[in-house]
Formats: sequence, structure tokens, C-alpha cells
Amino acid sequence: MAGVGKFTDLRFWQRARTWSKDISWKTKEAQFAGDVRLVRQINDSSESVIANIAEGFGRGTQGEFIQFLGYAVGSLNETQAHLCAAFDREYLTKEQFGTLFQEGTEIRKMMVAFVRSMNQAGSGVKHLRKRRTWTEQVWEQWETITGLERPDWVDTHERPALGKRGESQS
Repeated sequence: MAGVGKFTDLRFWQRARTWSKDISWKTKEAQFAGDVRLVRQINDSSESVIANIAEGFGRGTQGEFIQFLGYAVGSLNETQAHLCAAFDREYLTKEQFGTLFQEGTEIRKMMVAFVRSMNQAGSGVKHLRKRRTWTEQVWEQWETITGLERPDWVDTHERPALGKRGESQS
């Protein structure tokens, strides 16, 4: 997700927000609204998904962001469990339940794929590490082994002409 400057740019956050809003609207329907405890729990857990994504993004390190995405997945699972309870209590039709549950599953897949991509070498959202070239890695090893600094010509990409014994002719 190159170019992500704020958490609201994350597609899975956008979808989780819409999902939370859809759930909230369902909880306002007459029979569902009467189950105050379940309404509070399902709305709190679905809102927690987007809140954890936002908080993790703002923490400043990739590790903390991944940790908070884990919390978001946990809240998503909790919301899906509450959806099961709502279906069992006949507050949702089979179609409504299926649509909401499936959307949660899709959002989870997006978050898990995102976390996997962040764990690959040289990846990340905000703090990309500069990748060293193979040549830079070799010269660092050479400096470590020999205890010498690399020659100036290596940094300027200008190679001096070498004589028969590898001596510079300049």
C-alpha cells in the first residue's frame, strides 16, 4: 500500500467502517433494538475494529501497528460471534446474517494479507528501510574482514586502470 499517509487511506479500514455502520443500522430495528446488551456489545466490537486499526497506525512503529491489527482481527471475530447470536435470536434474516458475516471475513482476509506483506523483507507502511544493494553488502563485508575502508573509486563508480599486478597506474 505505497503512499498511505493516513489510516483512512487503508481500504480495509474503509470497508470495516462501512461494515460497522451497516451493523449499527441493523441494531436500530425494533426487535434487535430491544436487546440492549447485545446491541451495545456488537456495536462496541465492530467500532473497535476501526479504532484499533487507527490507533495502531498512529503508534509509529511497524511492530505496534501489526500488534494493533491483531487486536482489530480479535474485535472482528467478536463481532462475528455477536452476529451469530443475533441470527440465533432471529434479529437477522439468513441473508442479512450471511452478508454481514461474509463481509467480516473479507475484511479479515485483507488485514491478514496486509500484515503478511508488512513482514516481508524491506516492506512496511511508514518506515521503509533502505535496501542495500548486493555491491554495498559485499563492500561492507570486505571492510569488516580486511579492516580497511573501501577505495574512493568504489564510491564514485570510476575504476582506475590497473597494471599487470593490479596496481593503479594513475
